[in-house]
Amino acid sequence: MVRTPTVSRIIDNKKVSMTSDEYNFYEEICKGYDRPNFKGKDLFQDHFEVNDDGIIIFVKPPYKKYSSMEVFTFLVSLMVNQQLRAANDQMATLAEEAKQKFTEQFAEIDALKKVLESYKEEVERMNVALLKTDDNGT
Repeated sequence: MVRTPTVSRIIDNKKVSMTSDEYNFYEEICKGYDRPNFKGKDLFQDHFEVNDDGIIIFVKPPYKKYSSMEVFTFLVSLMVNQQLRAANDQMATLAEEAKQKFTEQFAEIDALKKVLESYKEEVERMNVALLKTDDNGT
């Protein structure tokens, strides 16, 4: 699976991890609300909180401010996408770790099979030797 790279961008003076497509969409939303006395990016002010990794952890209605359902929906969508990317990364890491462990276990099993095969051959040689001594001794 090909993962779209994310970069940190600044929105409302906060570091936000997002893909270039998400950032382009953010800019489109801002431009759509730009007016001579109003900047569309102001709609994002005091609308969300992020952690140190730039992941949105909380989307909140702005306090005593005009907002847009489009901005709210975009922020919730971005937050969900960030969480899905994080979960996908965790699953990929776990799958790789499991693959490595299974490979190690299969190698151990193969080595044990070889040891068992050598024991089997040794037992068969001993049985043949015993049969020969029984035939000669009777």
